Amino acid sequence: MSFKDFLDQEPPPGYVAGIGRGATGFTTSADTGGIQPGFSFQNDENDDDDDENGNNSHLDAEDGSILAITSRNDKEDEEADRIYEEIEKKLRSRNKSATSKTSNANNKIVGKIDKEDQIKDKFSDLKRSLAAVSSSEWESLPEVGDLTRRNKRTRLLEQQQQRTYAVPDSVIAGSTSLGGGIQSRTDFKSISESKDKLLSSQLDRLLPQSNELNLIDAEETNRILDEKSDSQIADIRKGRSILASLRRTEPHKSSSWIASARLEEQAQNHSAAKRLIEEGCKNAPKNEDVWLESIRIHKQTSEGTKMCKVIVNEALKFNSRSEKLWLQAEELENTSDTVSRRRTLMRALEALPNNANLWRRLINLETDEEDVHKLLQRAVELCPKEWEFWLTLINLSDYKEAKNLLNKARKALDGNYFVWLTASKLEERENSSIEFKKISKLMEKAFHEVRKSHHNVPREVWLKEAETAESEGFSKTCQAIVYNLLDSESDDEQQNLNQWFNDAEAAAAKKFKETANNIYKYVIHKFPHNISSWVKLLGFLRKTSSDQSVINGFYKQAIELNPTEEIFPLMFAKDKWQIEGDIEGARSILLSAYKLLPENESIWLARVKLEVKTFNYDSAKEISETAVKLIPNSSARLWYKHIHLLRLINVKTPSDKYELRILSVLGRALELFPHTPQLHLQKAQIFLCDLKKPDFARESASIGVKQCPESIPLWILLSRIDEEHIKIVIRARSVLDTAMLKNPKSDALWAAKIQLERRNKDLVAARQLTNKALKIFPSSSCVWIEYLSLIPKMSQRKTAFVDAMKNTNNSPEILLQIGIFFWLDGKHSKAKAWFERALNNDNCNGDSWGWLYLFLDGYGTTEEKNSLLQKFNEKYEGINKGETWNATNKDLSNFEKTPVELLHHLSKSLLNKYKN
Repeated sequence: MSFKDFLDQEPPPGYVAGIGRGATGFTTSADTGGIQPGFSFQNDENDDDDDENGNNSHLDAEDGSILAITSRNDKEDEEADRIYEEIEKKLRSRNKSATSKTSNANNKIVGKIDKEDQIKDKFSDLKRSLAAVSSSEWESLPEVGDLTRRNKRTRLLEQQQQRTYAVPDSVIAGSTSLGGGIQSRTDFKSISESKDKLLSSQLDRLLPQSNELNLIDAEETNRILDEKSDSQIADIRKGRSILASLRRTEPHKSSSWIASARLEEQAQNHSAAKRLIEEGCKNAPKNEDVWLESIRIHKQTSEGTKMCKVIVNEALKFNSRSEKLWLQAEELENTSDTVSRRRTLMRALEALPNNANLWRRLINLETDEEDVHKLLQRAVELCPKEWEFWLTLINLSDYKEAKNLLNKARKALDGNYFVWLTASKLEERENSSIEFKKISKLMEKAFHEVRKSHHNVPREVWLKEAETAESEGFSKTCQAIVYNLLDSESDDEQQNLNQWFNDAEAAAAKKFKETANNIYKYVIHKFPHNISSWVKLLGFLRKTSSDQSVINGFYKQAIELNPTEEIFPLMFAKDKWQIEGDIEGARSILLSAYKLLPENESIWLARVKLEVKTFNYDSAKEISETAVKLIPNSSARLWYKHIHLLRLINVKTPSDKYELRILSVLGRALELFPHTPQLHLQKAQIFLCDLKKPDFARESASIGVKQCPESIPLWILLSRIDEEHIKIVIRARSVLDTAMLKNPKSDALWAAKIQLERRNKDLVAARQLTNKALKIFPSSSCVWIEYLSLIPKMSQRKTAFVDAMKNTNNSPEILLQIGIFFWLDGKHSKAKAWFERALNNDNCNGDSWGWLYLFLDGYGTTEEKNSLLQKFNEKYEGINKGETWNATNKDLSNFEKTPVELLHHLSKSLLNKYKN
């Protein structure tokens, strides 16, 4: 007999999968068999209650449910049903009486429900009509309020809204004096409410609202203002009562009468205002203010000017020495009636002969020069302290009379510097060829008089007067003011120089060049041998002055006063050559300087440079040879420049005897200066580049590192010769290791060794060296650049960019290298931003100029490119950084190129460097 596999066998009867793990079986509508053993349906208490109430229709067979079709043929189930039926019978018989009571109660409830249904039927038509109620009507229905503790909440709200005021005793006294009683009380509540209402409407108008709301607010505001709100009425009533009390207590005080009239004027009660001010004039006739107020009020009435004239005449009877009343009387006259106005002012001067304002008004009315002169003569007699009268009279007088008047003014106005200023200008105006000493003496007296009278005139005022004198054409007076001012200041030289140069810059910025030049002239006069002052002066003049002849005059004066200083002829010759384009003039200046300083190295080198830049190589060679013969022990720099010139001439005109001559000169130079690394470098480069002898170049470099072991460029050059020309990488690496031992603090040697490993494709060693170098030199830009270059993906470099900038304090080299990485990644716009940052941080780095030019040449506008080239030309002489820039600039084949051509060539070199 064959047995089936276990999984193919039929399950035993009553088997439930997973019943041993606590699973329960269930049946579906697809099952037609009986309920399996171990499975039962259990109802909760609610289900039992439903069964008792007869609501177990879900057990009905007609329902088609699972329970209805379930077979009950099991004997145990039948026995259980029988037992349950017997128990239910006993319970029904026991609770029969309770059931009868419950049925009676249910009948009553059903009766009530029937009555409620009848009431609902009565209002059914009203409910149906609610469907026609609009949404706005629904919203307007009142809310059901919470009436709990309503009275208490209302009382608390009224207490919060209530405002109380502390009433002054004068108001209470005034109120009781007017009769007291309820009708005369001031309603402060109405004042507060009306003010709040008006204020709220004004604030609402400031908010952006619809036209309809604005119209409503405007109408409401106009209604409040037109009807004279309660606050205004209350204020006027209160003010009247207070002022009435004041008038009674102090009837001769003008302020109460004036205030009362203005209050009535505010209330539009003009007749009361006139009446009150007239009473005030009667009660306080000797007070000018009450008369002036009366004139003002009557001007607005129909009586006009005629009544005002009567009032002012009456006022002058009591106040004949009132300036304001006399001026008011003059203003009331017809403006075209000069005679009447003059007559009034003459009468005023009879009463007030020393009043300057009246004299000023009268003089302004006169048109005839002789009459003005006579009036001014009288005015200065009666008002001797008024400088304006003196100055006008002096300007109208001839020279002799003006001098007499100045003497009188000097006596009358003790310590007034305007007298001396005017005297100085007068002398300069009458005699244009007057000596500066005379003008200076007059200004010296001015400063002396000011100090004598203890008048403190700030230096800014004196400088302002100097600028005014310059604008009026009195140049010598301007100079005298500046000289005497600066001469009167403290003896602190450095502090004075800083202050004076700041004054000169401020004057030049305001286009007062003569004042600025006078300050500079004084600096020269005061400190003729102060080199720093001269340098500041000449540098500032080169920036601000467009007149080159003025600058040249200062240069000549500087050279005359300081003949042994080399800096002035060098600056003068440079400006002559580069700014004026006068090569012969520059050559003449340097030749004169050579005669004064025959052994000065800078003068010799400047002469050589001028000839080289103007392509006079023969003259340059002759001057250079003469220099090394006359002053051979001057410095290694002189020999270096001479050898460089010989190399340049050989490039232009090659010679068979070049090797012999150049090595001879190098030998003499190294004999004099054996420990100069630049000369050893130059000799190695001559063997390597000019003579094409790398073995001799290595020997020269090897001698150089022995003579100058601290020279990093010599060690790096020796290593590069071994690696690239002699092709011995192991020895190149050994050279760098030796150099690092002798110069342990040089990050450039670490960077050179990392570059060596990268060129030889040993990236593992390069990364190890980089990690070590970063621990030793965490803030080294060149080491960080190597570290960034070893990161393969641009996405991984971004976090390293932040670390590099943070550790190097935003080094310009790091900023430039980040831009190069973006350029190589194809993100040229981002690269441009980094190039600009690097250039702004250090504009002496030629590589930054080259990269930015490379971008603008390919993607920038013509204007941007031209602007960059202009800035590059201005900074060309000071650009001395950048590995590629220095190599390009020192290349002898690029010597005759212009700065623009050199920059274009540099950009190509940078691009080729990173392509390879």
